[in-house]
Amino acid sequence: MSGKANVSLPDVPFPLAVFTIFTLSLCFANSYNGQFVFDDSEAIIHNDDVQTSPLMDIFKNDFWGTRLTYKQSHKSYRPFTILSFRLHYWIRGSLVAQDFHIVNIILHTIICILMLPVLNILLGFERKNIAFYTVALFSVHPVHTEAVSGIVGRAELLCALFMWISIMLYYYSIYARRLINRWLSMCGCVIFIAIAMLSKEIGITAVGICCIYDITIVNKLFPYDVVSIIKVKPSYKQIENFIRQRKKLIVRLFILLASGLILMVSRFSVMDFKAPSFQSVDNPASFMNNTFLRAINYSYVYCLNLWLLICPEWLCFDWSMGCIPLINFNDQRIFFVLLFWVILSVTIVYILSPRQDKYLRHSIMGLAMLIIPFLPASNIFFNVGFVLAERTLYIPSAGYCLLVIIGLEKLCNRIPMQHLLLAYIALITLFFTRSWIRSEQWKTETTLYRSALPVCPLNAKVHYNIAKNAADSGNSTLAQYEYKEALRLNPTYAQAMNNLGNLLKDQGKHLEAESLFKRAIELQEDFATAWMNLGIVLSALRKYEESEKSYLTALSHRNKYPDCFYNLGVLYLEMKNYDKALRAWESATKQRSTHRRAWTNMILLLDDLGMREEALEKAKQALQFLPGDASIHFNIANILGKVGNFMEAEMHFKNAILKNPGDPMFYTNLGVLYHRWNKLNEAETMYKKALEIKPELNSAKENLRKLNSLRSVIK
Repeated sequence: MSGKANVSLPDVPFPLAVFTIFTLSLCFANSYNGQFVFDDSEAIIHNDDVQTSPLMDIFKNDFWGTRLTYKQSHKSYRPFTILSFRLHYWIRGSLVAQDFHIVNIILHTIICILMLPVLNILLGFERKNIAFYTVALFSVHPVHTEAVSGIVGRAELLCALFMWISIMLYYYSIYARRLINRWLSMCGCVIFIAIAMLSKEIGITAVGICCIYDITIVNKLFPYDVVSIIKVKPSYKQIENFIRQRKKLIVRLFILLASGLILMVSRFSVMDFKAPSFQSVDNPASFMNNTFLRAINYSYVYCLNLWLLICPEWLCFDWSMGCIPLINFNDQRIFFVLLFWVILSVTIVYILSPRQDKYLRHSIMGLAMLIIPFLPASNIFFNVGFVLAERTLYIPSAGYCLLVIIGLEKLCNRIPMQHLLLAYIALITLFFTRSWIRSEQWKTETTLYRSALPVCPLNAKVHYNIAKNAADSGNSTLAQYEYKEALRLNPTYAQAMNNLGNLLKDQGKHLEAESLFKRAIELQEDFATAWMNLGIVLSALRKYEESEKSYLTALSHRNKYPDCFYNLGVLYLEMKNYDKALRAWESATKQRSTHRRAWTNMILLLDDLGMREEALEKAKQALQFLPGDASIHFNIANILGKVGNFMEAEMHFKNAILKNPGDPMFYTNLGVLYHRWNKLNEAETMYKKALEIKPELNSAKENLRKLNSLRSVIK
């Protein structure tokens, strides 16, 4: 009796495959008009490397703009990602969130389309149908939402793009006909691995993927073959024959591994070979003293990562601070850890088995793509600063999707094809819908933070971010409640104490705020922001010496801190120490040339001191950095008006009004200028415009009354 014919998933023509993948990859397009949310503010809006700092600083600072050698640095070195953000600012001249989101969506689409030939390469061009169904599943996977809809996910996208290119170049280095082309392709492969690594650290793992591809797909060596060779203890002649037969493979692997080692050493040398320091709230399992329990908790996190790939229903922007409670000996969750290791053990046995079915090589490739890019986030080689981060699964999910389709392909001989295709289409539709809904939640901080509450109600950081968002929108009542909830869940949350203290400070509750700031500093001695805020409160309580000490302590922990210099200047102004106030504000503007309040205070103080020439000089300097600032033009106009330079003063008043037509004081002071200039009709018009905007403005009313009195006397 003849055997049953092998059944495979139906082939899809290449043009239709590309169109389908393009369409499916747009499942995240819902976030195209989203805002800057969560980490975007720190990495982009408040990061000078994205806007004003010298370009070379990008290669000296970490992803968040902090010098890599500083103790506070997270040591995340991604200069090419920052350069892509800098390009947005250079083209636009400002930061427009929509630009960043659109580019992220485009990058995801390119990655998905490019993944089709990459998988054809990694599968040996034998099963193009597997490549298509894998990429289609990858393109809609909801776990990618953070990487695509969150702007800082650009690091993952660029890393994936350059990793795919490096794999294609490695393929050409093997099969190019001319020797020069082979070497150029190999050099290009190493260069793109380096670029991928400088976009996101996991880019270096492309070395491992290329090695597994060369051994398993190109040279058709299986793990069992390697184990067999080692077990029989080969003779020198056998080893020599093996080296002669596999000479090209050995040379390529040597180049790859040597290049990878050089890249890793170079990467660690940038941060002086010092590991980043994290707090226990960032990754609690890493601070457990019991090695066995630490391993159990790491394994449970692996289970959760795998579950997010299988069933991406629970998605959260942050998984720290109590979101995943630690496992102890009597915890029932140990069962899932045991199940995970059983599955992994069975998988290893399957890979090492001598029975080489046609899917083994493809399965090895899928496992390599799943496991190798995940290793940097696994806590195996070094501790990471997070418990679980969905964006780190962007590249590993490609391996997971490949394994799913291989499993689907195996089922083709046991389950009717139409049933399998129907299940596959249902899964694609479900994932597309989930990705569309989840990308909508990433559009604003309000929707993003609130979406996390059902997933991680015990996560203090979720409540902290809801509070921060509420405070920014003016809802101080909700903000205060959520900060207190965050502190209830995590009583040592220094950032929550600092922000709650700020709310109380703004409400005039200075003693309560002082207590919170001091507690935050006790918990985190180098918390520069808390030191500065303590200085503000102490200044309000007229404890000037203590306030000055707090500001200087803040600056000792963070020497580049323009806001602290500004507040220190305000303190010196209250102490009537004008020279120190001017020096402090000068430092603020040197560190941040667009610090409007520091420029304004310098100009006003110099004017009050009768140093009008110096005030005008400072104002002109300020205009170089803030050409569109209405208040600078307004202050210049006031000074020029005092010295009788009416024409130039009028020009600056009009510039101020043009840039901010809703400020009644601009019209009032221009009216005063016309009044002194004896242009009474123009003065009356300005006073009336000021009163149209603010009818209760007494200065405009009084000046208009004086104007009418003057006219009656003239008559």
